Amino acid sequence: MTFTPFKFQLPLAAGGIALMAFNYLLFAMPHGEGLITISNVNWTGITLAQGVIYYPLIAIMLVLAAINLLYSIVFVKELIQWLYNKNDYVSFMNGPPIKNIGILVPIASLSMTANVILGPVGFFIPQLSSNLQSMMLPALIFYGLLLFMLLVLELKLLKIWFSQPLDVSKLNFVWLLDVFAFGLVNLTGTGIAAMSSDRVISSIAAFASFLALSVGIFLLIIKLTYLIYLQIKSNELPPKHFLPSYFIVVPITCLFGFSFYRITSYLKTHFAFNVDVFSFFFINFSYAITIAWCIFCLYLLSDYFKTYFYKSDFSPTQWSMV
Repeated sequence: MTFTPFKFQLPLAAGGIALMAFNYLLFAMPHGEGLITISNVNWTGITLAQGVIYYPLIAIMLVLAAINLLYSIVFVKELIQWLYNKNDYVSFMNGPPIKNIGILVPIASLSMTANVILGPVGFFIPQLSSNLQSMMLPALIFYGLLLFMLLVLELKLLKIWFSQPLDVSKLNFVWLLDVFAFGLVNLTGTGIAAMSSDRVISSIAAFASFLALSVGIFLLIIKLTYLIYLQIKSNELPPKHFLPSYFIVVPITCLFGFSFYRITSYLKTHFAFNVDVFSFFFINFSYAITIAWCIFCLYLLSDYFKTYFYKSDFSPTQWSMV
């Protein structure tokens, strides 16, 4: 199959599910101080009923973390070869907005991989978690590289969109992929800000993340408002293979809410601010929007699921539901 940056949606989705399992186990399973690892879990304190939930999640986390790492390596190699062939890259970038914005999917996926290494992989390799602070500087450098590439490519995309005719009738929620990429990159940055004990590293990550969060929120407001306006003006929904892209708003709101929550954790740790009210607001407000949008999408796309989804061919936009 011909390479496309959209292929990175596979390790991105696998890493997301692995991270979800890790976060659930982090708060649910009895374990020692710090991040949960296979060596600090209180295995004797787990009941049979709890084991029915925890053990399958651990297996899911192992398999999907491995898939994330394996396919990240494979696709990074293909990406380098693809970029080396400048004709393919130029042709891709000169495509319509819902195509060329896919150049940001690898950045989002690699950011997810960074979180998988710090979380699920650290669960199975306790040495990673026990040396977490020594990994903060390399993580900050990697985050800075991802953020720099994200900003450069975003500016390049904006220049392309402004310098050639833009067929707004073909815009759909795939156009929010850059906002999604900002959300995932900020998940890495704010994670460093919240977890690092080094105030300099933590502060650099927090400042960069707040800057990127501001850009992401701005893009989200502008783009989402315009897409809703276009949809209201339209007499029909987009083509069926684009409909699942409506769900991309769900992870975006979760990512931004959780990133702001981590910023408040940084302020509490390093400046002793009382941020309980803000933490409560960011988490609950973002998830309230998420639940409301999810219910709206299920209702709006009910015919899609009833009559088309089960017999449809694979479409890259279906990753939005994952």
